[in-house]
Amino acid sequence: MMLRWQAASREGFTLIEMVVALGLSLVTVSAVYTLYVSELRAQLVREDMLEMQQQARVVMDVVSHEILMAGYDPRGANNDVDLSNDFLGITFDPGRLMIKADLNGNGLLTDANESIIFVLDGATHTLRRNTGGGNQPFGESIESFLVEYFDQGGNPTIDSRSIRQVKIAVTARTEDPDLKYVPNGGYRTVTLQSRLTPRNL
Repeated sequence: MMLRWQAASREGFTLIEMVVALGLSLVTVSAVYTLYVSELRAQLVREDMLEMQQQARVVMDVVSHEILMAGYDPRGANNDVDLSNDFLGITFDPGRLMIKADLNGNGLLTDANESIIFVLDGATHTLRRNTGGGNQPFGESIESFLVEYFDQGGNPTIDSRSIRQVKIAVTARTEDPDLKYVPNGGYRTVTLQSRLTPRNL
C-alpha cells in the first residue's frame, strides 16, 4: 500500500482563529495571574498574623516573668526594722503595671530592671517598658493591655499590700489591615491572658 503525501494548505490560520486563540490565551493568563495575586495576598495575611501571634507571646512571656519576680527580696529588706527600705512588689494602678524586685540582693532598688513599669501607648499601639530610662518601646501593634489585681482569696483588690495574684490580658493586632476582613477596621487580633501568683508576695 502506497501512502500519498499531500501538500499542506497555504491558507494558514484565519483571523477568527487567531482572535479565538489570543482570547483563550488572555483568559488563561488572567486566571493564572488572579490566582497568583490571591495567593500572594493570602500569604501576606498569614505572615502578618504569625508576626502578631509572636508579638503577643513575647509580650506575655516577658511580662509574666517580671510578675513572677515581683517582690523578690533576698536580704529581707521588707522584714527588717528599717522601714525606709521597704517596697511593694506590685503597686495597684489600673492603667499600668508597676513591679519592683531586688534582683541583685543589695537591699536597694536602684539598679536597672529592679523597678519596672509597663504602660500602653494607645495612640501608637505600643506597649512601653520603663526601667528608669524612660518609656522604651517593648511591644508593637498591641491593641490593649489589661491588668487586674486579686487578693489571697482571689477577690479583686485595689490595696497594693493585699495583691497576691495578677491577671494580664494582651491583645495584639496585625500591623496592616486586611481589606477583606470587615471587623475591627480590618485588623485581625489575638488575645492572650494569664493569671499569675508571684512567688514573693
